[in-house]
Amino acid sequence: MIIRTTVMKSYSIWATSAVLVFSSAGFAQEPDVWLHRCGAPEANPFYDLILPPSDCAYSSTNPDAAYDPVEVWEIPVVFHVIQRNNGTGAVTDQNIFEQIEILNEDFRAIAGSNGAPGSDSMIQFRLATVDPDGNPTTGITHTTNNTWYNDSGNFMQSLGWDQDRYLNIFTNSCSGYLGYVWDFPAAIAGNGNDGVVVLWSSVGDNAPVGAPYDQGRTATHEIGHYLGLWHTFDNGCGSASNCYSSGDAICDTNRQSQPTYGCPGSPSSCSSPDPFRNYMDYTNDICMWEFTPEQINRMRCSMLYYRPDLFDVVGGGGGSSSDNYCVSSSNSTGAAAQISYGGSLSISSNDLSLYCGPVPTSQYGLFIFSANQAQASFGNGTRCVGAPISRFSVQQSTSFGDLDYNVDFFSPPVSGAFTAGSQWNFQAWFRDPAAGGSNFNLSNGLAITFGA
Repeated sequence: MIIRTTVMKSYSIWATSAVLVFSSAGFAQEPDVWLHRCGAPEANPFYDLILPPSDCAYSSTNPDAAYDPVEVWEIPVVFHVIQRNNGTGAVTDQNIFEQIEILNEDFRAIAGSNGAPGSDSMIQFRLATVDPDGNPTTGITHTTNNTWYNDSGNFMQSLGWDQDRYLNIFTNSCSGYLGYVWDFPAAIAGNGNDGVVVLWSSVGDNAPVGAPYDQGRTATHEIGHYLGLWHTFDNGCGSASNCYSSGDAICDTNRQSQPTYGCPGSPSSCSSPDPFRNYMDYTNDICMWEFTPEQINRMRCSMLYYRPDLFDVVGGGGGSSSDNYCVSSSNSTGAAAQISYGGSLSISSNDLSLYCGPVPTSQYGLFIFSANQAQASFGNGTRCVGAPISRFSVQQSTSFGDLDYNVDFFSPPVSGAFTAGSQWNFQAWFRDPAAGGSNFNLSNGLAITFGA
């Protein structure tokens, strides 16, 4: 059993003597494999005595409707890839792009994805595009250090970016776990050990670790902890009449006495079916597909109480908004193409224009769009919009190196696509024969939420 210590941000006088023992509640029936599903800590009653009360306290919940999803909140993520001197632990950019896409599929319950049957938390993720010093970044760092790869030493404090403003995800050997967090946000938000650690080979789609943990759900599970969720089986069955302060402190997850493994048909404990489709259980990646509405409420409450500087409001709330995301690569002009817009985001005004530059002059290109985001290597750049993808008509870049298009909301390529309150993601795709390689490149992405 691994023992870790942590120092809380605001209560260090108490916490320096506190010891967190990683959960072994499910190991009695865990499959005979070298990996343990999760190393998040067990409930510590000590914290309830010293932490201030809130609607999403350490081990209790008050699911006020004020925390229900209305706005889209976006979290910037930085991946810290830690590998050995011999290259073991190297995570590809493509795996990381896929992982961001999986997180958005799961947290946004995107249609056509594995997470579609769940509920939309209106929480989404993107790789950071600006580092703490204001410099452009890909949101991915690489470090070679055998000690840190072995999950020892002070890698979280040394590598982590501002924990109040970034979700730091570290990849290494993870001490035989698939993933862990040091503690929950009520106790650790903003501390040097605040972040998520995942096994390097569990990152991305069809990840190298292999089935049944190769669909990127380790990060989904651990970020659930990072945003305040317990395992569905934590603290046992709890009390049906006091479910907001016992068990997992959530009432709309059925009570559960122990973790569920594999992908069983109808496991049951505590006189009710177990919530084995929940991301916070221990089932196979392909078997998970939901956060419940009250879990979403608790996560958003935790963000407001403990992580208010972590996210940007990028949509919803009845208004319009725009936000660039994803990172573009340099093209043959020597710079990276940037997408922007002119006019308004009002559907009734119908005067939106899309712009992109610099791009090679007198070359053909077009703007593509989708309701979904992605970050996948494509041509000489990165595709920032996810499937299904639609496109506007082909244009030719100007002699000034610009690509422009006037959008007609009332005659879109997809019938009924643009409506007030809808969010769409746009990107420019253009030919670049002078650069060689795949002879084409793309801009960064632009997410727009339209107003009336």
